[in-house]
Order: sequence, then structure tokens, then C-alpha cells
Amino acid sequence: MSFLLDPPSLVAIGVAIDRHVQSPVRRVRLTIGVVCLFLLKSTLLYFDVVPWWFTDEDSTEWMLNSGLDTEVTRQPGTDILAVIMFAAYPLWMKLGLELNRE
Repeated sequence: MSFLLDPPSLVAIGVAIDRHVQSPVRRVRLTIGVVCLFLLKSTLLYFDVVPWWFTDEDSTEWMLNSGLDTEVTRQPGTDILAVIMFAAYPLWMKLGLELNRE
């Protein structure tokens, strides 16, 4: 989970939910659950509450850099961008749900 990987993952999961879940009630519940799970885990990673277990980087660096050598660090400006990214998570899921309908 990182700011680079979460949006396409949410879109792909949204497409899969819309394609394979027939019940509207289940679709809504599953959508809300997935978005909440992504928000919870990503927020905990961003604030370095839980460790990122695949690399040596701390979890904040992983959320910002996604394992790439960009050297972006946590600063007040990146905190504002993180809030905007987290606020967009439901929109990424909605995009995935809508893509399958066209």
C-alpha cells in the first residue's frame, strides 16, 4: 500500500466488485469495507504506526516513495498532499465501479 499503488488497486477492485457482486447491498457493503480497510492501513503506514514489512524503509517513506528512489520525505507540504490523497480513495473506488458499466 502506497500513494502510487493504492489508486490503481482501488480502481481494479472496484471493477471486480461491480463485475462479480450482483447484490446491490453486498456491493455497497463490500465497497465501504474495502475503502475503509485501505484508509485505515494506509493511514497507519503513513504515520509510521505499523511497520512496512517488505523493505528496510520506514512505512512513511514507503507510502511516499513506493520503493522508488525519489527521496521524498515527510514535511508539512506532504502531509497536506497525503490528506488530499486519502480523501480521494473513495473516488478511485467509484471510478472502478463506474468503468465496468460503460
